[in-house]
Amino acid sequence: MAEVLTVLQEFDVFGNGDASPYGIDTPKINAQFVGVTPAVAFDVHNQPKLARVNARKLRDIEQAVRQQFAPQLNTLGGPDLAENLGVIQQLITAFKDRLEQDLLVPEQLELESLTTSGEWLTYWQDEAPLVRAKEQQRTNLPKDF
Repeated sequence: MAEVLTVLQEFDVFGNGDASPYGIDTPKINAQFVGVTPAVAFDVHNQPKLARVNARKLRDIEQAVRQQFAPQLNTLGGPDLAENLGVIQQLITAFKDRLEQDLLVPEQLELESLTTSGEWLTYWQDEAPLVRAKEQQRTNLPKDF
């Protein structure tokens, strides 16, 4: 049997993590794959990676999931915790389903785990009296601060 290799891939949900200001940790889904050749190859540093055809499929899946959930992600962060968590759950489930449907190959490439990292906005209350007072104070600060 060929050596089974582990490949870690990071899916930046909004697709712009590299362009984010320092200190902002954008939401990500981390996929850990296990596989053998020809589904897995090695990069120039002799580290395992997805074979080129599989890397392209994964990019297509990521782009499709971003487009599918763009409207919900743009409004994510209101005061309805259940709704926000539902969107996140649907996004992760859709990503996993697409991986199973379009990328994974039995006995060649399998999904070992999915984890999340980054800052997932699950609740945002901007209408409470103290929150509004704080925003008003911030607006009224002298301009030389």
